[in-house]
Amino acid sequence: MINSLYNLTRKGWVRALSFILALGIFIVVLMKATTFAQHFGGQIPYLAILVFYGMAILWIHSIGFEIKSIFWKLVFLPLLGYLIVVPSLLYIVLN
Repeated sequence: MINSLYNLTRKGWVRALSFILALGIFIVVLMKATTFAQHFGGQIPYLAILVFYGMAILWIHSIGFEIKSIFWKLVFLPLLGYLIVVPSLLYIVLN
């Protein structure tokens, strides 16, 4: 099941989307550092770590790193990165 979920995101345009989202969250965190720190690092600092984890997943996916182990495919599943980064990006940009 993990292999089939991971293979859904092996297409070139999905990797390009991962790159754009990872770059976007990186730029937003740099440009709106105060907003990011207040909303994600304030009361629950684990949210900031979660956002950086999602960004790392998308960077790894976008550069084309091939993961062989099923455990690491589960840890770095791109769909999980999308579920973390997209709401975070929208939340920072819209506030």
